[in-house]
Amino acid sequence: MFCISACAPLFLPPKLSDVTQSRAMRYGVVMVSASAITEIVYMKRIDSLDWQRGLLALSIMVYHLFSWQVASLDSSTLLGRLGIYGVSMFFILSGLSMAVVYNAYIVDIQSSLNFFVRRIFRIWPLLWLTIFCAVLYKFVSGQPSDWLLVASNLTTLFGFFQPSAYISTGAWSIGNEMVYYALTPLIIYVYNRKLLLGNLLTAATWLVGLLFSSYILNSDRTLVQQWATYVNPFNNLYFYSAGIAIFYNMRQLALGKTASVCLLVLPALLFFAFPVVGDPINIVTGTTRVVFSLASLLMVIGFYKMALSVPGMIARPLTQLGVLTYGVYLLHPIVYRVQFEILKHLGITINSFFFIVAAIFLTIIAAQIAFTVLEMPFIRLGKSLTTTRKSEKPVASAAVQK
Repeated sequence: MFCISACAPLFLPPKLSDVTQSRAMRYGVVMVSASAITEIVYMKRIDSLDWQRGLLALSIMVYHLFSWQVASLDSSTLLGRLGIYGVSMFFILSGLSMAVVYNAYIVDIQSSLNFFVRRIFRIWPLLWLTIFCAVLYKFVSGQPSDWLLVASNLTTLFGFFQPSAYISTGAWSIGNEMVYYALTPLIIYVYNRKLLLGNLLTAATWLVGLLFSSYILNSDRTLVQQWATYVNPFNNLYFYSAGIAIFYNMRQLALGKTASVCLLVLPALLFFAFPVVGDPINIVTGTTRVVFSLASLLMVIGFYKMALSVPGMIARPLTQLGVLTYGVYLLHPIVYRVQFEILKHLGITINSFFFIVAAIFLTIIAAQIAFTVLEMPFIRLGKSLTTTRKSEKPVASAAVQK
């Protein structure tokens, strides 16, 4: 397997169908034949998406650690807003990443099943580790485990049937993601048929989102009281579909530096200065939901089409943090709990700032170990199991190291 540095495809194996060849030409990939296996090699590694993913992972981790160690954050604080919309932007990034990598891969039922199998091998192993830790903690504490609940989490079926019945902290979003992965082949199929049809489908998901924020969620009640409704996958589906829409509508778009700066600064200002206070329900309902959803969309577009250069001393750590995002997201609650219990057992009290900083560094170390030892081997296994002599195998870019 090799990559050719070019903007247009240089070679298409003659055995590929006309549809596959035309799709490869359309989406700017190079297809090469190696060991009788057709490879799709994507030309551009979108580092800027890793940078955004890394920043979002850090902000969500700090939001949680501060809330647990210091005080809860309401909707008037920047961290309080990013704690909610950081996950929303992850959904957008996920949809965009899936479209970037799989737009020319998903062509039939078999490739759709292969896609879903690959996502299972990407998602389940680390999730299983966190579930095991939770079950072990309950066992040590003398608490019984609900094995039906454990089974629904191990299979991520809770996301389809009971989205609020998750075990690992933050795993509701993983349940949502699995639902979105199940819908991805359909969305990509519609977009590949006709751009207008795809955009109409995305618009429909936005209408469903508006239905949730305007009518189903009640701004007179707290978000905690309505959490089961908020984590319904159809409440957040429009973020994921918007990510796919960004790819299909903007893949040929090039931005200048001024436009790039505006797309980064404007949403940042909205998140920082938009007037809203009180319970987090106030930022997921009404007009504020629309404003922050659009701000999230613009922020992702800004990073996707970034025309700015970033110094290597900043870019490299952000890229690595972006690669470790999944581990950072799932492991920081466990690291926090272990650190808290050890210090409590030893009778040591430290300043909250140093506690949080230590938890951040330990989480990143744990995420790096988990990625190397657990995640990557299963990612490779998932790809090897779904690659046949007749299949097209995309080479995953940085965009999908979620």
